[in-house]
Amino acid sequence: MTENKTAKVLTVIPARGGSKGVPRKNIRDLGGRPLIHYVSKAAKASKLISELVLSTDDEAIAEIGRSLDIKTPFLRPESLSSDYILLAHVAKHALDFFRSQGVFFDAVMTLQPTCPFLTTASIDKAIRLWAETGCDSVTSIAEVTKGHPHILKTISEDGHIKNLFEIPKGTSTGPRQIRDKAFYLTGGFYLRDASMFDRHEVAGHFLGDDSRAVVVSEIESVDINTPLDFDFASFLLETGRIDG
Repeated sequence: MTENKTAKVLTVIPARGGSKGVPRKNIRDLGGRPLIHYVSKAAKASKLISELVLSTDDEAIAEIGRSLDIKTPFLRPESLSSDYILLAHVAKHALDFFRSQGVFFDAVMTLQPTCPFLTTASIDKAIRLWAETGCDSVTSIAEVTKGHPHILKTISEDGHIKNLFEIPKGTSTGPRQIRDKAFYLTGGFYLRDASMFDRHEVAGHFLGDDSRAVVVSEIESVDINTPLDFDFASFLLETGRIDG
């Protein structure tokens, strides 16, 4: 895929108003800017994104989005704004909105504002990977550096612990340096081929049969869900590790 691409990618920043852990977190101040500023800045710098929109159910968030020059062509219905709605449902709603206007996209990417330090390079890498392979989806993953799956335990009411699941024979549970690497979905972005929404019912992570990934850095994987997370993100900005 070249910069003069023909594939059209819709990118959606989901930012509902009903956050429970940190109220109004999507527009909370981080480094003197609302949280949604950061992923929108990274997305705007991409030459591979065809359309960038904000998907919110909240007019106040919509206004802030517009002030940041993020298109907000619709308000998301209440039925798609609860704690239990999947990001893939939000992506489908945006695709369907544009389809109703006679505008069609080949893929849709969701960018989580709670992962403010995603880079344009990682976003573009995901789009190129999808375009070059024809895969169903591309998502962001990061290496597990704490709580490796092979050392996870459960604990009973009387305090006894046991392995969370059966550890394969020959697998090392020793020091981190000699364990097999494990990765987790950061939630930072999900890029899905638009045809998936016509071929399958939305369920779970909705990654399809051919799912690929872009490994992001520890800083890019920062996910803000608690006040402590905000403090850590502020620390990264204040110490110059991040360019706000």
